Amino acid sequence: MKMKEHELSNLTENKLILLFILDNIEFPITNVQITEIIMQDGLMNYFFLQQYLSDLVNTNHIKNYTKDDKQFYKITKKGEETLTFFENRISITAKESVLKTIESKRKDFKESTEIISDYIPLNKNEYIVDCKIIENNTPLIELKLTVGTKAQAKSMCELWKKNPQSIYAQIISVFN
Repeated sequence: MKMKEHELSNLTENKLILLFILDNIEFPITNVQITEIIMQDGLMNYFFLQQYLSDLVNTNHIKNYTKDDKQFYKITKKGEETLTFFENRISITAKESVLKTIESKRKDFKESTEIISDYIPLNKNEYIVDCKIIENNTPLIELKLTVGTKAQAKSMCELWKKNPQSIYAQIISVFN
C-alpha cells in the first residue's frame, strides 16, 4: 500500500514536532509529559504519538532510558541535526503552540523530575517510602523510611511532593 503525499507530510511533521519539543524543553522528559504537551495542543492522537516515539528511538533521533522506574526521552545529536535541516517543515502555528505549552509546563516538568517520591511494598505490613530531591543531577537528599500501611506510604509520598523544601528544611534544622 502506497502512502499518500499528505500522509507522508503529516508523518514527517509529527516526528519533527517531537524533535522540536525535546530540543526546546532542554532536559529529558517522560512519555507522560510529552503526551501532555501533544494532547494539550491537539497535535496528534495518542497512538500515533507512541508509534512516532518508537520510530524515533529506533532511528536514533531520540534516546530513551529508565531512571527511578520512569522512562525518559531526550533528543540525540542525530535528532538535533535532522531538526536543524528540516525544522522549516513544521508549521509556524504548531511551533508557536508547542513553545507556549512548553513555557507554561517547563517549571512543573523540571520539578517533577527533581522531586521524587515512591513506595515499594516489602510485605503485607511493610512499605519502604523513598523520597528524593535532585538538584543539578545531584541528590540533595534521599530519605528512605519503612512504614506499616499502604495508606501511610501513599500519604507520605503525596506530602513530600506537595512541600519537599519545607520538609527538607525541617530535617536540616534537626541537625543544626
